[in-house]
Amino acid sequence: MIRVLLVGVGGMGSCHLDCWRRMDDVEIAGICDVFPGRAAEKALPGEAVFTDMDDALATLTDLDIVDIATPSYLHRELSCKSLARGIHTVCEKPLALSKEDGEAVFNAAEKAGVFFMTAQVVRFMKPYLALREMVKESRFGNVLRARFNRISGTPRWSWENWMKDEKKSGGVPFDLSIHDVDYIVSVFGKPDRVEKTRAVYREDDRLTDAYRADLMYGDACISAEAGWYSGAMPFSATFTVVFEQAVVSFDGVALHVYHADGESEEIDLTTDSNAISGINITSGDGYFEELSYFKRCVQTNTAPTAVPKEEVLCVLSLAEHE
Repeated sequence: MIRVLLVGVGGMGSCHLDCWRRMDDVEIAGICDVFPGRAAEKALPGEAVFTDMDDALATLTDLDIVDIATPSYLHRELSCKSLARGIHTVCEKPLALSKEDGEAVFNAAEKAGVFFMTAQVVRFMKPYLALREMVKESRFGNVLRARFNRISGTPRWSWENWMKDEKKSGGVPFDLSIHDVDYIVSVFGKPDRVEKTRAVYREDDRLTDAYRADLMYGDACISAEAGWYSGAMPFSATFTVVFEQAVVSFDGVALHVYHADGESEEIDLTTDSNAISGINITSGDGYFEELSYFKRCVQTNTAPTAVPKEEVLCVLSLAEHE
């Protein structure tokens, strides 16, 4: 039985908690959240509750995994605390708000001799996995152009409004766009060059943060456009990829291939990725798959390779340099 301490049970942490509980070979040893009463509200009988991570680590001495799902600005500090105790650790994206902080976490893991993984969930979502295979196999020739969009209303649900604080969330480049930039780097590698534009507008409690990164691979431009908009925008995550012999399009629900000969097909994806959750990301089995993957790595004593250090640090570097 794998014993897990979950740190943070807000929007993302609650999603992680549900995933862990769906695994028959996992026991929630404890839940920690600084918000008074939140951990107790989420805990089941037998699950310890804490408001301080130091207390949790001191009390629970037989942990296998610590899952960090707190606000982004706490990721480096809390991940390093867990790793210093010699505990395998998975941390929600973004790993940190700078490449330097990200390096510190990986160094802590290497020093402790334990596993660490950043939870970049898009890598585990079925529409994106299907696209990865198409690209890697050159199924429709080379990619000529691609556009990934990720749009949401401005987040108003975060604890003490931390997401709207640039110093705590990193804004759209670190919180939202990083999903697609990470995926692009994972599929296409480090870009030859990057061109970025960003427009931020604040008025009273309103915030618009519109960001676009064009990653260039030779003549191919792979774009990631993301935004928090002041209006009541529903969340959407889509992509269109132009190959030499087909166009592949995901509208947030279905994945279609439009062949150059005029034929088209819908790719069968057995997934619930069209369900929309209360935070700005598409729900689906990607969360379960990423945590299951890390758990299996711990069980088999196999270092996780699905989200490599080099790619994570590359993405952080791209996000921090405006």
